[in-house]
Amino acid sequence: MAVSDKFTITETAGDEELAELARQGSEQAFSLLVSRFAPMIKRQVVLYRDSQLEAEDLAQEGLLALLAAARSFDSNMASFRTYASVCVKNRILSAVRGLGAARQIPKTELISIDDEEEAPLTIVGCSEDPAQLVIQKDEVLRLQVWLRGLLSPQEYQVLLMYLGAFTYQEISKHLGIGVKAVDNSLQRIRRKMVTVSFPGG
Repeated sequence: MAVSDKFTITETAGDEELAELARQGSEQAFSLLVSRFAPMIKRQVVLYRDSQLEAEDLAQEGLLALLAAARSFDSNMASFRTYASVCVKNRILSAVRGLGAARQIPKTELISIDDEEEAPLTIVGCSEDPAQLVIQKDEVLRLQVWLRGLLSPQEYQVLLMYLGAFTYQEISKHLGIGVKAVDNSLQRIRRKMVTVSFPGG
């Protein structure tokens, strides 16, 4: 992702516009997408919290799926929200199934973009293309570096645990901070995601 942002983006920008700007390298656009889609990622992660995968790992998979969705989105397919939801669900299912961390997940649980109901098809843009796996290793590192640069260490942990479907009380106990501090961290994270600016922007 780009180091600086040369795009002027407002909170009123549509999801499709943000996806296009993120595809062009705008970190601000991707930041806004993360802010908007965090609840959706959390809903998908909570379904598999009983698997052997760490909830934070599942949350990271969800963030990577959102980035992949922004980069591969075709406006002729469907709304970006529908497309991103499918990408996130499929990637998390793939991660759980790939490690054998939960019950064997049938292909009928992967959803198609053709309709919003479950069907035995994956979206081409979200599939695990072997060539993409190499790129994704770099993307994991870049996403971590970007988030760690945007957020404080505590905020970064709070975000991953929030996306990992931990309650405020669980986050508080795990990080050794008060519940109010968790809430304050999430509020700061949301503000940063919406108002983020980068050097040279």
